[in-house]
Amino acid sequence: MAKNVMSLFVKCFCCILLFTVSAAFSQEHLALQIDAILQPDKNVNQTNNGVVLEQLLELLSHQEKRSVTAEMGQLYAAIGKYYYKTNSNNKAILYLKKAIDIQKKYKKHSLEVLNKTRNNLAWIYSYEGLEKKRYEVLQEILSDKGNDKYTFNAGIDSAVIEANTGDFYSGLSRLNLLLTKFNGYDIDKELQLRMVIVGIYGKMYENAFLSKKSSDLEIIKKHQERIEKEFENSNLPYSFLYAAYNNIANVYEAFDNDSEALELYQKVALFYAKEEALSEQVSALNNMGYLYAKQGKHKEATTCYKKVLSQSVDKVQKATAYDNMGYFLQNSSASEKLTYFQKAIQVLLDKPESDFQIPSLQTIRDSNYEQEALIFLVDLAFHYVATFKESKKTEYLDLAKATLYRIDELVSLLRYESNSEQSKLFWIEKGVNTYLLAVEVCYLLNQPDDAFYFMEKNKALLLQENIKNLQAKLAFEIPKELLEKEYKLHYEWMVLDKLFQQNTTDISLQKQLTSKANEFKLFMDKMQRNYPKYVQLKKETETISLEKIKALHNHSNTSFITYILNDKDGYGIFYSEQETYFFKINKVSNLQKKIQSLKDYQKQSLLNKAAIADYRKVAFEVFNALFPFKNAVEKINTKNLIIVPDDTLLNFPFEALVVSANDKLSESYLIQKTAISYLQSFSVFERIKVKKNSPSKKILFMAPSQFKEASLAPLQLSNEMIAKLKGYNSTTIYTENNASKINFYNNSGTYEIIHLSTHAGVDSLSHTPWISFQNEKVSLYELYGIENQAELVLLDACKTNEGLFASGEGIMNLSRAFFNNGSQSVLASLWNVNEKSGNEIIENFYNELALGQSKSKALQLAKIKYLKKHQSYESLPYYWASFTLTGSTNPIHLVTTNYVIYACLFIAILLVGLFIWFKKRKNR
Repeated sequence: MAKNVMSLFVKCFCCILLFTVSAAFSQEHLALQIDAILQPDKNVNQTNNGVVLEQLLELLSHQEKRSVTAEMGQLYAAIGKYYYKTNSNNKAILYLKKAIDIQKKYKKHSLEVLNKTRNNLAWIYSYEGLEKKRYEVLQEILSDKGNDKYTFNAGIDSAVIEANTGDFYSGLSRLNLLLTKFNGYDIDKELQLRMVIVGIYGKMYENAFLSKKSSDLEIIKKHQERIEKEFENSNLPYSFLYAAYNNIANVYEAFDNDSEALELYQKVALFYAKEEALSEQVSALNNMGYLYAKQGKHKEATTCYKKVLSQSVDKVQKATAYDNMGYFLQNSSASEKLTYFQKAIQVLLDKPESDFQIPSLQTIRDSNYEQEALIFLVDLAFHYVATFKESKKTEYLDLAKATLYRIDELVSLLRYESNSEQSKLFWIEKGVNTYLLAVEVCYLLNQPDDAFYFMEKNKALLLQENIKNLQAKLAFEIPKELLEKEYKLHYEWMVLDKLFQQNTTDISLQKQLTSKANEFKLFMDKMQRNYPKYVQLKKETETISLEKIKALHNHSNTSFITYILNDKDGYGIFYSEQETYFFKINKVSNLQKKIQSLKDYQKQSLLNKAAIADYRKVAFEVFNALFPFKNAVEKINTKNLIIVPDDTLLNFPFEALVVSANDKLSESYLIQKTAISYLQSFSVFERIKVKKNSPSKKILFMAPSQFKEASLAPLQLSNEMIAKLKGYNSTTIYTENNASKINFYNNSGTYEIIHLSTHAGVDSLSHTPWISFQNEKVSLYELYGIENQAELVLLDACKTNEGLFASGEGIMNLSRAFFNNGSQSVLASLWNVNEKSGNEIIENFYNELALGQSKSKALQLAKIKYLKKHQSYESLPYYWASFTLTGSTNPIHLVTTNYVIYACLFIAILLVGLFIWFKKRKNR
C-alpha cells in the first residue's frame, strides 16, 4: 500500500515538473518568436509595419488569452506599438493597457520594461491630445521611483505639462527636486534639467504683465552661468543650448534687460537660420521685433514682423506678430490698431477670414491657447477704451466691457485648472490691471453694479480659494491633527525649495529638500486616498453683487465704501441708505505719496509743531480725496462705516484722517464721527459668515513675557489687563511658560475671544508672517487649518497686521489665516503698539463690549475716551490709531464675575453653618 502511494506521488510530481518545464519552454519559445518577428525592425514604411502587425496578431491567436506571463505582456506591448505605427491609436491604447496590466505583476524585476510600455502609452495619449490621461500615466511611472531613462523623462514631461497649463511653480518644484538627484553627478541630465527650468521661467515671463520677482532673475543668471560653464563637457546637442538662450532672453526681456535679451535673440536667430529650423528662427525674430520696437527702432521691428508673417506656418507666431505690430504701430490712431489685435485673435483661433467677434470661453478653451488668448484680449480691451477716448463713441466701451468679462472668465478658468497656490497668485497678478480697466469702463458707462463686481473680483479671487479650503475642511471634518501636519509639511517644504533655488550646489540642502518633498508627497497621497472630495469644495465661488450688499445693509444705519486703485488710477463706490455714489479718485500718484507720508507720521511717537501741522494738512487732503462727494462728513456722521480698502490703503487707519481744517486735532479725527470696520472683500466675508460658531468658553488670553528666541525682546505683562480679564466668566489665562504653542493648539478651538499679546513679524526668507509663543513661532501656513470658534481674535502684538504685499490678493497676513480658520472678526495692530496706550484702549474696549456695544462701536468709544483723557503728543495717531477691526461688528455678550454676590453667599452659608452648630451644641 505504501509503495502504491509513493508511486502515485512520484507520478504526480513528474507530471507537475513536466508541465512546468513545458510551460517555461513554451514561454521562452514565445519570446523567441516575438524577437524573430521584430528582428527586422528597420522597416519604416506603412506596408511592412502592417505585415509585422499581422504576424504578431497571428502569434497571439495561438496563445492562451488568459495567460499572464511576462512574455504575453511583451507580445501585447509589441502589438500596441505596431497598431500605433499603422495609425490605429485606439487599438494601440487597448493593447498597451493590456500589456501594462500584465507587466505590473513583474515590475519588481522588470520595472524598466513596464516603464517603456507606459512611456509609449503616454506618447500616444499626447498624439491624441489627451494630455490629462498622459499626465496620469507619467505619474504612474514616477510613483514607482525607477532609475531608468523613462522615469527621468517622465519627471521632465510632467513638469512641462504643469507649466503648459499655467501651473508654473508646481513644475519648477518638481524639476528642482530632480536636480538634487543629478546635480554634479550626471552632467548631461543636470544641464538638461537646468535648461527645462529656464524654459519654464521663459514661458512664465513671456506672458507676465506685472509679476516680476528679482529672486527669479538671480536664479536664471545662476542657471545660465552653470550651463555655459559645463556645456562643452556634456554630450548635449547645440540646439539645447540655443533653446535655453531663447528662454533666458525671455526672462531678461521681462526685467527690461533689453540689451542682454536682444543679444541672445540675435544669437538664437543666427543659429537656427544655419540649421534651417524655421519655427525657432521665426520665434526669435518675433522677440527681436518686440525689442526693436521698445527701443524705438521701428524700421528694424517692421522688418522682423514681416519676415514672421511671410515665413511662419505657426499660428501662435503669426498671431503674436500681428499683436506686436498693432501695439507698436507708429503714427496711428487706436482704432487703426484694433484690426491687428482682432487679427491676432482670429489667427490664433483658426478664424482668419471671418468677421471679428469676441470669442466664447469654450472656443478659447478648445483652442488650447488660453494663455496666449489672454494676452491678446487684454491688448484688445485696452485699445477699445483708447478708441472711445479718441472717438467718444460708447459702442467701443460696450465692446471693451464684453471683452473684459471674457478676460475675467478666462482668468478664472486658468486659476481653476491650476493647482499650485503660487501659480494662482501668478494669475491674479496677471489679471489686476484688467480689473482696474474694467472699473474705468464701468465708470465711463456709469454702471456701478458692474464696477462693484470687478472690484470684488479683484480683491477676492485668491482669498476665496482659502475660504473654499476652509469649507471643505468643515464639511468633511478632516481630523485637526492631519490639517496641522499638512500645513506644517507644506511650509517646511516651501522654505527648503526656495533655499535650494538660491543655492543649487549645496549637497546638504539637496538631501533635506529631497527628504522633505518625499515626506510631504507621501502624506498628501494618503490624504487624497482617505478624503477624495477634499479638493471638490475648493471650486465655484460666487462674487456677491452690489444689490445683495445693499439689501443686507438696508435700514442698518450702516454705510460702506470700497476702493480699487494702483499707482496711477483709482475709483470708489460709496453707499448709504439715501444714495450710491460712484466716483473717480483724482491725482492718484500724488495721493499715494500723501498716504505714505501719513503712514510714516503715524508710526512716530513724537512730532514737532511743523510736522503736526503738515500731518493735519495732508490728512485733511487725503480725506477729501478718498471721500470726494458733497457733505461727506454729514453722510457718515453717527453711522457705522465699513471700508473695503485696496493697494496702499490696505493697513491704513482711516480713523486717523482729519475731517476739519479748523477744530482741535484730537477732535478732528474721523474716529470722532463714525465707528469704522474693515473687510478684505464683501464676497469673502459672506463666506466666512456661513460658518456658525458655537464656542463653549469665553476668553483665551495668552501673554508670553519672555521668549526662548533671544532676538525677541521681553514684553511687560499688564497686571491691569490680566485683572480685567479675570473679571469675566469662563476666562483662561496663560502667561510665561504656559503661553506655549501647544497650549494654543490645544485650546484655541473652544473660545469666543482669543487674545494674543506677543511678538509677530515676517520671515526674512519666505516673507511669511509669523506670531510667537513662549517657546516657538507659528507661521501663517501653520495657522491655516487650525479651526477655531472665535467671534473675535485680538492680536495685541508688534507688526501683527503687516505681511507680504501681493497686488490683487491683498495682504497675506495673520488676520487672513484666522479668518480662514473660522474667526468672524480680527482686531489687530498696524504698527509696534505703545504698551501703555494700547493696554488702556483694549481695556476700555472690553468695558464697552460688556455694556453691549458692537465691536466697532466699542473700539470707537475706547479710542474717543483715550483722546479725551490724553492731550499733547499722546493724542498723535501713533498712540491710539494702531488697532483696526476687520470682519463682523456683532456685539459679544460678556458677563463679569460678581465677587460681592459670591462673598455674600459665602457669608450666608457660613452663618447658617454656625447657627446649626450652636443649636446642636446647645441641645447637648
